[in-house]
Formats: sequence, structure tokens, C-alpha cells
Amino acid sequence: MFVSKFYKVFYSVWLFLSFFMVNGQHRPPIHNFNVHDYEAGIQNWGITYGDNNIYVANNEGLLEFDGIQWRFYELPNKTIVRSVAYIDKKIYTGSYEEFGYWEKTSTGQLKYYSLSEKIEAKNIETESIWGIYQYKDAIIFKSFSSLFIYRNGKIEVIKPGTTIMGANVANGHFYVFGREKGIYELVDFHLILLKETEALKNYKVQTVNAISSNEVLIGTSLNGCFIWDGKLLRPWNHPFNAISKQNQLNKITISKDFIFMGTIKNGVYVFNIKSQRYYNLNVQNGLQNNTVLGSVFNERGMLWLSLDNGVSAIPIHFNAYYLNPSKEDIGGVYDMVVYNGDTYIATNTGVYVSGDNGISFIDGSQGHIWDLTLVGDVIVCGHNLGTYQIKNKKWESISPQNGGYVFREIKGRPDTYVQGNYSGLTLYTKRDNSWEAINIEGIDFPVKRLVFEKDHIAWVAHAYKGVFRIHFSEDYKKITKIEKQYTKDFANSYMIKLFKIEGQIAFYNEKEWLVYNPLEEKIVPFESLNTILGKDKDAYPITDQDIEPIVFKKSDGTLFVREDLNSRDSQFYLPLRYYNNRLLKNDEKAIVVNDSLIQIALYNDILAINPQKITAGSAPFKPKINRILKNGTPQPLDTVFSLKQRDTIIVETSVPFLSNNTIVYSLSDDVETDYRKVPNGKIMLTNLPFGETKLNINSMVKAKISNLGVSIPIQTKKPWYMGVWGIILLMVILAALTFFVVTINKYMLIRHKKYLEDQFEHEKELNRKEEALRHEKKLNELQKKQHDLELKGKTKELANTALEMTKKNEILMKLKDELLYFKSEIIDKVRYNKLLKSVDRNINNANDWEIFESNFNEIHDSFFKNLLKKHPDVLTSKDLKLCAYLKMNLSSKEIAPLMSISVRGVEIHRYRLRKKLELSSEQNINEYLMNV
Repeated sequence: MFVSKFYKVFYSVWLFLSFFMVNGQHRPPIHNFNVHDYEAGIQNWGITYGDNNIYVANNEGLLEFDGIQWRFYELPNKTIVRSVAYIDKKIYTGSYEEFGYWEKTSTGQLKYYSLSEKIEAKNIETESIWGIYQYKDAIIFKSFSSLFIYRNGKIEVIKPGTTIMGANVANGHFYVFGREKGIYELVDFHLILLKETEALKNYKVQTVNAISSNEVLIGTSLNGCFIWDGKLLRPWNHPFNAISKQNQLNKITISKDFIFMGTIKNGVYVFNIKSQRYYNLNVQNGLQNNTVLGSVFNERGMLWLSLDNGVSAIPIHFNAYYLNPSKEDIGGVYDMVVYNGDTYIATNTGVYVSGDNGISFIDGSQGHIWDLTLVGDVIVCGHNLGTYQIKNKKWESISPQNGGYVFREIKGRPDTYVQGNYSGLTLYTKRDNSWEAINIEGIDFPVKRLVFEKDHIAWVAHAYKGVFRIHFSEDYKKITKIEKQYTKDFANSYMIKLFKIEGQIAFYNEKEWLVYNPLEEKIVPFESLNTILGKDKDAYPITDQDIEPIVFKKSDGTLFVREDLNSRDSQFYLPLRYYNNRLLKNDEKAIVVNDSLIQIALYNDILAINPQKITAGSAPFKPKINRILKNGTPQPLDTVFSLKQRDTIIVETSVPFLSNNTIVYSLSDDVETDYRKVPNGKIMLTNLPFGETKLNINSMVKAKISNLGVSIPIQTKKPWYMGVWGIILLMVILAALTFFVVTINKYMLIRHKKYLEDQFEHEKELNRKEEALRHEKKLNELQKKQHDLELKGKTKELANTALEMTKKNEILMKLKDELLYFKSEIIDKVRYNKLLKSVDRNINNANDWEIFESNFNEIHDSFFKNLLKKHPDVLTSKDLKLCAYLKMNLSSKEIAPLMSISVRGVEIHRYRLRKKLELSSEQNINEYLMNV
């Protein structure tokens, strides 16, 4: 039971060395799934694998994962699923007072069948099923107090009378641990206590696993592991055993090459049986929870863990790993350089070094690092505060020029470099162990990218405002010419990416490739590169120029690698889960270390991939059809689907998780360029043409369509109106239409006849009315003539009246003159004066003017009104009288007696009237008044 002190010391030293050896070992990438992914409970109590699917015993039910999509199934009693096992295409689950199995229906959905209904309720009352095992022709369900053995359609209940815990089938034997008893073996379906194991009775045995063809590894929670060979029980004398004691062992899974120890306190330990080395995966290096409740290892080398919080998938034979497994907060990674086996990492927080001993920080490098360039035995760093070098992992300043984006060597000039930075360009010359830095004259804007077209001519990309072609002086110390006209050729001048591809200056902007044509001196579409990239022409390289393989980033964020730019067959996609949402937008970076190592910058980490292993391990898989839904309703998977054209069909497909297979489909047997990708595993089709359409679903590896595929015939039915009933209906419609047309035509003829009659009567009425109008017109003409005659008569009468008034006034004025002449001779002065007054009164008789005005208004009814409207508040009554007389075309001589003034007075009055009427000297006042 106990080892000697010598062995204790030996194994302690071995344990220490083992920890030291594993410290710098690369860990595999961990892929975590949480409640937001599978949309169920947090805790996952068990996990199993079958038919390329993962099944998980979840706090709220059963989870199924096909490699792309998660599906959730609830038990009828909605209890916690504590255990799960995939056996012979059935998924067995155990729960509280319930156990049974799930089978796939014809539609691909899982349906539950209860087995606990076959036993009396008292036998399972308060029991929870914590383990499910296949033993010979039986399925064994284990609770803490009972074994329920299902075979031949019946269930047998075994109660050992003690608390039973860890159990398993190992080397063809079923073992179960009884608390305070030891380990039992099921023999002829009866439990037999193995006396040699009674030494374990006070321990908590969690697992029993076959470690060889004749040995069993027994794991306890806190007391380590033991080896049982059927006769002798002994401690597992290996330093790794101490780890299981320290971290509360909970689950062991054993494969040919590995032992996986899931713990309660510190995640999972991966022990390589051949190399005798191990590593630990826990929350510090990517595992989302340290409590492992279940584990399974499948034939694809994938370790799946069900955790106290979530599910994790770990590719053990990994072809990719991370350089920051301990999740140090290093920030966004902008550039990398590998030197002497270490990776120097430029981040927005400084420079870090990743090596065998983990990640360390370069003291003094705090700040944003844009660029790292290896120059001999030093690394030049473009820092936001200056330009520095790292030599022997020491930080040294070489220039105050800050914000170095890019550092390019000048071809043909050894140890001479041009740096693009915040303020323009700087020329660097290395002399022995020192640097000389000179700011290049003639350029004053930030340069983020720099590509040489040829000697003394280069292209630069402004950090924000387009690209420019620049000319250097002979000594590169001055810019002699800047060509700015090319920016207008781009759809968006912001963030134009600049490259040199196969000797040509190329640009990527707004998902389009363009190239500089030196013969025509203009920028044109890069047709040859578009042809080479094909459907992936919306991608741009994130590796340095003239280096293969090339890593490309597509506009949707996915990455692919081309080992040869001109060979589409050399292309393969990187699994999205390795880097999803962790690339630095517009500052993506990858470096090719060698043929078997590419490093990709991520936020807070670096992904290292082995392209040879990825391509070698990318076996094609036949896509699996999981569901077919028509208008949201699941359909049988093994039938010819009959649709209406307006129906929508969704086909849910999958390939194994991280298989590096891309699902593609086509609707014919055409060439592979007609295949379309299925990024989320769902194919949605609608408005298919009438007749049969074959849906071909294949997997694609390295841009090649595999021969492993599946076809689904889909029959799109013609509408009923295009069949026999449609023809009959058409004939009925035509007959009805004919009858309708005839009836309508007859009705229209009757209506037309009536219309003609009405039209005739209407025309008669119109003729009658026209005749009446003609008579009325003639009558109006006669009336007008009569009116004109009357008007002339009245005008003549008015003129005569005016003349009579004139004559009367003239006579009276003469009479007054005579009377005045004889004034001295008149004796009766009273009568004389009375006579003069009578004469004056008749000369200026207002009644005469009223009669004249009344007659004048009858002829010219609106003259005074219009005249006063045109000249308000300026004309007196005397002015109006003069206007009336002028309107009658009376002369001044004729007007004078009417107004009892002299002819000269009339002229003076006329002159004043012209002023009031604001008439020019050219206007005739008589004509003006005639037109009023």
C-alpha cells in the first residue's frame, strides 16, 4: 500500500522535473460553449459521443450538438438529466425517478421512450440515475443505491444494500464500488464483492477504467489512483498520481495514448502515456470552468468535457495552439517577429516575448508598438513615443521619431532603411552597432504603408487619405515629386491597402482589387488577380509580400491560406472558432515562420498553426442531413420532397466539429464553381422551378469538392390550375366568358341604341337651344343698336343741355353786364340788387348741375367712381365738373360759362387738373378722360 522513502524522494524529484518539462509545452486550443450557445442550463453532468454527434446531460434536459448547431430536448417530467450514454444508435439518459432512451424519428428529431415505467414506482422512488453502462447484452442504470439492468425488454433491480459510487465496464467486466464494502463485480448479473479491494472501502472511488488488457485503474476522489490486476491491488506508483490527490479527482477517460483526468478543483490533466509528459488545462489557460463532471474522447482526437459551467472541446492531436495560454492581459497584437526560437510580440501595451518559459515583458517598452522588424541581431520597434531596438532582450532608443508604422530595407543599399511614421518618412542607416536617422524632406503626412515600385520610386498610403506615388532623390534624403492624382480612382480614400503582388503595385479598397498600369500611368482593375482568387476576390493578404504560404482575410472575417498564390487547389480555410471575433480590424497581421508554422495576431493572443498538419488532417467528411423543414414543419428525411413553388424548405446539415470541411451545395450536377457555401449549416430554398430539382450537398476541403456527398430530390408541384382540373376550369371560364361577352354585347347593343336615341333627342334639344340663342343674339344686337341709338340721343340731349346751359348762362351774364352798365342810372336800388342776385343765382344754379350730373351718370355710369378710385383724395367737386365737361369733349370756351369763369380760368384749371391726375406733357387730358 505504501512505497519506500526512496521511491517517495525519487518520485518527488520526478514530479518536480515533470512540472518543469511541461511548463513550456504548447497547449491545444480550447473551444468553449456556454449557455448562450446551447440555450439551456449551466451545469452539464455527463457527456457522450455517437454518430459524429455530441450528447450532453444538462441541468434542464438533453443537449445534442452536430458540429454546427445545438439542439435541446426536454424530458416529459422536465427534470435534470444526470447521465447520458450513446449505445447502438440510442441515447440513454438517467434522471430523477426516471430513465429511458431517445431515438431519432424519420424527421431526424429525438423522441423519448421511458423504461422506468416498466418497474414499480417504489423501486425508483427518490432515486437519481448517475451512470449508464453497456454490459454484454444489457444496459445498466446506476443510482446511489440500486442497479437497474435492462435486457430482453425487462428490467431487473439489484440493491446491494450499500451506497454505490464509481462504476464502469473494464476488460469485459462490470465493476461498481460499494461504500464501506469495496469493489463489486457483476457475475451472472449478481454482485460479488472482490475481497482484495476491501482496502478501498473507506475511500470515495470515482472511476474504474481499463489501463491495459489485464489491469484496471481505480481512481479515488482524494486518495489517488490504484492498479488492480484481478489479484493484487497496489497504488499507482507514478508522480502524476499526486496531482489527482491534490485536485479532487472526479472523472478518468483513457485512450490508447492518453489518460485524461478531470478534477473538481483544477480542470483536466492530459497525460501522454508514451512520452510520460502531461499538461493541465484550467481557467488560467482557457477552460471556462475548473470542475469537470464528464468527459469523452472520440476517434477524431477530440476531448469533450461537460463542466459545472458549460461544455468544452479540445483537439488533443492539435495542429494549432496559442502562445498566450495563461491568458496574460497583453492587449491587441499588431506584429510579431521570431528570433532565436522566441516570438517577440508588438501590442498596444508594449513588447512581450513568448518562449519555453511562458510570456515575459520587455522592460521599458510600455506604449503602443506598431511594427517589429528583424535587422541582423536586433529587432527595430516602431513605438508611439519613438523608434527603439531590442538587443539581447534589452530596450534601447535609436531615434526620437515616433509612430513607426513600417520599416523597409532599400534594395541595393545594405543596412539602409526607410520608415513610414506619424510625420512622414525617415531614413535609417546602420553603422556597426549604431543607427543614424534623418527625416526625409518633402513629405509631411503620416505614412502607414510603403511599397517600392523600383529604385527611387515608391508608393505610400496615408493613414487616412489615400495613396501617393513618390520620387526619391539619388541619396533618398529628399522627396523630389509627389503624385497625388491617383486617390480619385478609388471608391473610398480611407484605408486603402497597398501591396506588391508578383512585381506589380496592387491596391485593395472596398472589396475590389486594383493595380497600377505603368504604361498608361493609371490605376485599373486587377483582372488577373481577380481571376486567380475567383470567388474569394473579396480577400486580401495579411502576411508580408513575396512570402508563401499566404494568409488571406475575407470581408466576412474568415481566414484562408494559399500555399501557392496561383493554385486554388492549395487553398484551405482555417476553422473559424480558432480566431472568431479576435482579429484586429484593418490591422490584421500574420507571419510565416517556416513551412510548418504560421502565426496570426489576435487580440490578447497569437494563434500558431501548422499548415501541413491542418491539410494532412483535413479528411473529407460526408455531410449529414439532420433536419429538413418545409414551412417550419419537420419532414421525413428519406422521402422525395413534394413542394409548392411558394413553399420554403430548410435543410440543416453538418460535418464533424473542427473537421476543416466546408459544406457546399448546388441545385444541379454542374461544375463545382456553381456550388455555394453553407456557413451556418442551413440551406434555405424557395421559389424552385417546377419539376424535379436535385439538391447536391458536398463537403469542400482545400477548395476541392469531395466525392462524398448526398443528394436530395425535390419535386416542385405544378399548381393545380396547370393540370387537368386547370384545363377544365379554363374551359368553364372560357365558356362563361363567352356567355358573358355575348350577354354583355347584347346589353351593350341595347344600351347603344338607347344612347343613339338619347343622342338624337339631345341634338334636337341642342339645335333648339342654338336656334333660341341665335334669336336671343339677334335680339341683343337689336337691343344694343337701340341702346346705342338711345345713348347717342341722350348724349346729344346732354350736349344740348350743356349748350343750353351755356347759352342761358351767356345770356344771363350779358344781362348782368348790361345791368351793371346801367347801375348809376337806376333809381330803385333795392329792386336792382334783387334783380342782380336773381341773375347770379340762375348763372350758378346748382339744380342745373344736378340735372346735368344725373344725365351724365346715366350715360357714363361709373366715370366718377373709377376716376375717384384712380385718384383718391385729390379731386374736388369743381375738378369733377371740369372732368365731366372734358369727357363731353367741350372746348374751354364752352366750359367757361358753365363754370362761371373765364376761358383763361378754364385753362388754368385744366393745367392744375393735369397735375392732380399726374399726366405727363405728352398725354392729352381729353383722351385720358375719354378712356376712364
